Amino acid sequence: MNKTRIGYAFAALALIAVLGFLIVMTRSVGFGANNEIVAALRQLKQIDAEWNVDVLRSKTGLNNSYDPVASPLPLIEALAVQLQNKSEVMGASAESSKRLQPLLAAYEKAMGQKIALIENFKSQNAILRNSSRFLPVAAADLIEAVRAGSTAPASKAQVEESLNTLLTNTMTYALTPETALKERIEAGSRELKQQVQGFPDDVRERADTLAAHVATILKQQQIGNRLLGELAALPVVNAIDALGDAHAQEHEKLLVSQQKYGQVLVAYSVLLLLLIAYIGWRLFKSYRLLNATHAALQKSNAELKESQVYMVQTEKMSALGQMVAGIAHEINTPLAYVKGTIDVLAEQLAPVKELAQRCQQFVSAMRLPAQERDNAAVKLQLLGVETVSRNLIEAGVLEDMNTLLKDGVHGIDQISEIVLNLKNFSRLDRARVTEFSLQEGLNSTLLLARNLLKNTVEIRQEHLDVPKIQCSPSQINQVFLNIISNAAQAMADRAEKGVITLRTMREGDEMVRVEIQDNGSGIPKDVLPRIFDPFFTTKPIGKGTGMGLSISYKIIQQHGGMILVDSEQGVGTVFSILLPIRALEQSAVESDDLLLVA
Repeated sequence: MNKTRIGYAFAALALIAVLGFLIVMTRSVGFGANNEIVAALRQLKQIDAEWNVDVLRSKTGLNNSYDPVASPLPLIEALAVQLQNKSEVMGASAESSKRLQPLLAAYEKAMGQKIALIENFKSQNAILRNSSRFLPVAAADLIEAVRAGSTAPASKAQVEESLNTLLTNTMTYALTPETALKERIEAGSRELKQQVQGFPDDVRERADTLAAHVATILKQQQIGNRLLGELAALPVVNAIDALGDAHAQEHEKLLVSQQKYGQVLVAYSVLLLLLIAYIGWRLFKSYRLLNATHAALQKSNAELKESQVYMVQTEKMSALGQMVAGIAHEINTPLAYVKGTIDVLAEQLAPVKELAQRCQQFVSAMRLPAQERDNAAVKLQLLGVETVSRNLIEAGVLEDMNTLLKDGVHGIDQISEIVLNLKNFSRLDRARVTEFSLQEGLNSTLLLARNLLKNTVEIRQEHLDVPKIQCSPSQINQVFLNIISNAAQAMADRAEKGVITLRTMREGDEMVRVEIQDNGSGIPKDVLPRIFDPFFTTKPIGKGTGMGLSISYKIIQQHGGMILVDSEQGVGTVFSILLPIRALEQSAVESDDLLLVA
C-alpha cells in the first residue's frame, strides 16, 4: 500500500512538473525587453553619429571645449549596460547566449577602441590648438624684435613678408590641411630661418620658437588626420547593426518556440482533463464505497462506545464493590446511633402523651355549659395537668428529647455525607465543569477508601497553597481513588504499616501538581510502560479489570493534563498528576459525556 501511494505521488509530481515546464515555456515573449533593446541600439547609432560630428567640430575648432566629445561617454556606458542586461534576458537559453555574446564582445571591443582613439585625439588636438593659438603671438614677438633691430630696412621688410606668408599658410593648414600647402609651409620655415641669420640672437631665438610651433602644428595635424581615419575605419556601426539583426532573429525564434509549446500545452491540457475526468469517476465510485464503509464504521463505533461504557461502569462497580463492606460499616455506626436515639425518644414520649391526654380532658370539661359543668372534677383535672407537666419539667424530659434529636440529626448527616461521596463517585449527579478544591477532593476520596486504608496505611498530607481548578470533580475523584486504591493494594503484604503521602503544589503559572507517593513494592521496569494500557493488570483473575489506570489516564488527558510515573522496585512509586488551572469547558463536557457522567 505504501509503495502504491509513493508511486501515485511521484506520478502526480511528474504530471505537475511537465505542466509547469510547458507553462514556463509558453510564457509571453518579452516584447518590452525586445523594444528596449531595439531602442537602445538605435540610440547608440545616433549617439555614435553625433559623436563623430562633435569630433570633427573639435577638429575644425567649432567647439570651444571638449565637453561635447566627452559628454556621450556616460550615456554610452549606461546604454551598454542596459543592452547587456536585456540581452541576457532575451538570450536566456545557452544557444542564444552563445550566439549573442560574441556580437556583444565585438561591439564592446570596437567601442573601447573608439573611446581610446578619441582620448588620443583629444590629447593631440589640444596640443594643435595650443600651438595654433600661440603662433600669432610668436609671430608678433618676432616682428617686434626685427623692427627694433639695427638691420637694414630691406632685410627687415623681407623677413616680415616671409613671416606673414608663413603665418597665413600655417593657420590655413590648421583648418584645411593640404599636402602642397604643407610643403610651402616647410619651405617658408626654412627660408625664414636663413633670413634671420644676420639678425641679433633674440631675433634668431624667436624665429626658432616660431618654427617649432609651426612644426608642431604640421605634426599634430598629421596625427589628427591619422586618428580620424582610424575612427572612420572602426566597425562600431556594423557591430550595432549585427547586434540588432541577431536580436531580431532571437526574438523571432522565441515567438516560434512559444507557438510550438503552446500547441503542446493545449494537447497536454486536454490529456490532463481526460485524466481528471477518469479520476473523478473513480473517486465517485470510491465515495460510494466510502459512504458504505463509513456507515459500517459508525455502527461499529457505536457498539464500541457501548462496550467502553460498559467497561467503565464495570470498573466503577468493581471499585465500589471493593469498598462496599467498609462503606456498610461506616454507615452502620451512625445508623445504630440514630436507632438508639429513636428508641430512647419513644420511651420519653409516654409522659408527653399522658400530658396531652390530660390537657384534652381538661379542655373538653371547660367547654361544657356552666350549669352542666362539674367544678370539682375540673379542678381535679387541672391539678392532674399541673402535676404531669411539673414532673416533665423536673425530670428534664424535654431537654433530653431536644438533645436526642440533635444527636440523631448528626448521625443522619454522617450517613448523608457518606452517601453523597458515594453518589459523586458513581456520577449519579452528572458533575460538570466547576471550581474544585484538590484538597477537598483528596479528603473526600480518603473518606470513601477509609475502610481499605484503616489499620494498614498511614496517610500523610503535605499541601501547599494552590488555587481551585476548573474540572469535572467526580472524574478527578475517580482518578484519585483509583491511584490511592492501587497504592494501598501494593502495600497489602507488608509486615509494617505502609505510608501514602499526598502532596499538592503549583506547577508554573498555569498548572497544579498532585503527587500520590507510596513506599510499596514498586513497579517492575518491564511492566511500567504498559500500566496505562486497557485491560492490562498484574492482579490475579477476579481482583481487577485492568481499566483503572487506563480510565484515569484518559480522564486527565481530556482535562488537558498529564500523568507522570516514577517507580523503583523495593522503594515505592510516585504518581504525579498535572492539571491546568483553567480548562476548556467544552473538552471537559465531552469527556464527561464520553464516560457517561450521568
